[in-house]
Amino acid sequence: MYKRIISRLDVKNGLLVKGINLEGLRKLGNPEYFSKIYYDQKIDEIHFQDIVASLYGRDVLFDIIEKISKKIFVNVSVGGGIRSLDEVDKLLRIGVDKMVINSAAVKNPKFLGQLVSIYGSSTISVNVETAKIKNKYKIFIETGREETGIDLFKWIDTVQNFNVGEIVVTEIPMEGRNKGFNLDLYRDLRKRVDVQLVAHGGAGPFQNISDLFKETDVDAVSIASLFHYNNLKPIDSFEEKGSTAFLNSSKKESLNGTSVTELKKYLSSQGIKVRI
Repeated sequence: MYKRIISRLDVKNGLLVKGINLEGLRKLGNPEYFSKIYYDQKIDEIHFQDIVASLYGRDVLFDIIEKISKKIFVNVSVGGGIRSLDEVDKLLRIGVDKMVINSAAVKNPKFLGQLVSIYGSSTISVNVETAKIKNKYKIFIETGREETGIDLFKWIDTVQNFNVGEIVVTEIPMEGRNKGFNLDLYRDLRKRVDVQLVAHGGAGPFQNISDLFKETDVDAVSIASLFHYNNLKPIDSFEEKGSTAFLNSSKKESLNGTSVTELKKYLSSQGIKVRI
C-alpha cells in the first residue's frame, strides 16, 4: 500500500500561519498560493486547519475551501470548529473529502459516533493532540491550549470504538521544530491503532521520516513548516498577504525547507512506496 504525504495548512483569519508547539504564529501568506504549489508537486492530500475556529466558536473555512477546491483536484480534509451536521454537509458540498475532529469529539463523543453513522468511516478522522504530563501522555483540545487529563491511549481506544477511519496524532512538544518524529511514540500507537494512522509534529530530516515509515508502519505523515518554508517569498514580489517583516528578514534564511517532490524521491529511493 502506498504511504501518503499530507500538507497541513494552519489558517487564521484567512491567512496561512505557522508557529512552534501550536503557538507563536507567524503569517506566511495566502493558503491558495501554497495549496497550488503542493498540488503541482503531487501531494496526496491537503489538510486545512482553522486554528481558532473551535476556540472562538467561529465558522470554519467555507469561503477559502470553496475557492481552492475549484483549482486543485486532490483529497482535501478540514479540521477546526466542526461542531454540527450542517457544517459537515456544507463542507462536503464544496468539495471536502474528510472531516478531522478534535475538540468536539472530546467534549461530546456521541457526536463523533453520529458523524460516522451518517457519513461513514472514510469521511471522519480524529485529530489527537498530545504531550507528556508527569511521564504520561495526555490529550489536549482547543489547538493544544487546554489539557483534558484524559490518557492518550485510553482515548485512542475510545475513538476506535466509534469506527472512525483515521487517527491523526500530533505530539505538541515536537510540532514546528523540524527535529524529527518521536519514533517511540508512534511504535506504541501502531500497536493499538488498527485504522489509518497519521503522524504530525516534528517532520524534518529525511532519514527520520524514512525511519518513521519503516519502523512504525504509520500510513501517512502530515507536514507543515518543512514544506512552507521552502516556498516563502517577499510579499512585494507577489500579490499574496502575509508578514512582510518576517518574510524579508534574515530569519527566513535560517529556515530549512524542502519540496514534496524532493521528499517523495528520497522516500522512494529508500524503498518506501509513494506516488510520484
